[in-house]
Amino acid sequence: MYNNKLIASHWAIAGNHYCGDHVEVADTDFRQRMETIGRIGFSGAGFVELDLLKTKEQYGYKEAKRIAEANGITEIEVEVLDKWWDYENQEAQQTRKNVFEAAEQLEARHIKVFGSDGDIEKDQFIEEFAKLCKEAEDIGTRIAMEFMPFKADMDCIKKGLEVFRTAGMKNAGFCLDSWHTFMGPSSYDDIALIRPEEIVTVELEDGYSELVSGSMWRDTCDYRLPAGEGDFDCKDFIERVLALGYEGTIGCEIIAIDHRQLPLKRAAARAYASIKQYL
Repeated sequence: MYNNKLIASHWAIAGNHYCGDHVEVADTDFRQRMETIGRIGFSGAGFVELDLLKTKEQYGYKEAKRIAEANGITEIEVEVLDKWWDYENQEAQQTRKNVFEAAEQLEARHIKVFGSDGDIEKDQFIEEFAKLCKEAEDIGTRIAMEFMPFKADMDCIKKGLEVFRTAGMKNAGFCLDSWHTFMGPSSYDDIALIRPEEIVTVELEDGYSELVSGSMWRDTCDYRLPAGEGDFDCKDFIERVLALGYEGTIGCEIIAIDHRQLPLKRAAARAYASIKQYL
C-alpha cells in the first residue's frame, strides 16, 4: 500500500475546456471544486494561470488557501510557464509573474514548466533554468519540468536529466507524465535512470498508441484517457516509478472530449478512481 497524495489536475476537473482554448477558467467555482474533490479523497489540486486570476479576483489568495485547506486540499500545483526564459516576450513574463505570485500566496508545492523547442541554446537554457529554480526556492516551492514529445529540446527523460544535473538545483525535477513518456522517444526502461528526488510530481493517464486525430497536439488535448482505458501499460509505468522509492504526489491529467462533458462530481470521481486502482 502506497501513501502518495493524489492531485486533481486542473484539466481533469475544469469542465468543458482544454489547454489552449483561450478560456482556461474552470466551469465551476473554486469553493465547489475544493469541496467536491476533498470529499472524493484528493489531497491536492492543480490550477492554471487564468483560473488562478479568477480565483484571486473572487476570493483573494488568502481566503482561497483557507477554503482549500478546510477541505483537506494541501498539495497545490500551479502552472504553466512556457517561454519563461524569453525576457522580450511580455506575455510569457506576465504569466511568470502571475504564477509565481499565486505559488507564493497559496504556498504551492510546485510550479509546472515547459522546456524549450529549439529557440534557445542549451547552455543558456540551463543557465536560465537554474535562475528560475532559485526564484522558486526563494518562495519555498519547486520547479516541475514536463518533457513532451513536441518539445524538441525537452522531449524525453534523458534530456531532462541532463538539464537537472547540469543546473544542479535541488528543488527541480520532472513532472513525469505517462502520456508524454509513452508517446515520445522515452521508454519505460528510462525511468530507472531517474533518482527519486529528481521527480517532483507524477501524472498518470492513458491514451491510444496510434494517433486518433493525426496530430500529436490534438491527441494530447482530446484523447488523454483515464488510466486503464487505453493502450498504455499504466500499471507497469506507475510500478516502475514507485519502485524508485518515489513518495510524492500523483496527479491525473485527463484531457479528453468525453471527459470534459462530465459534471464536476463524476469527472473528479472518475479521475480519482483511475489513479487509486494502482495504489
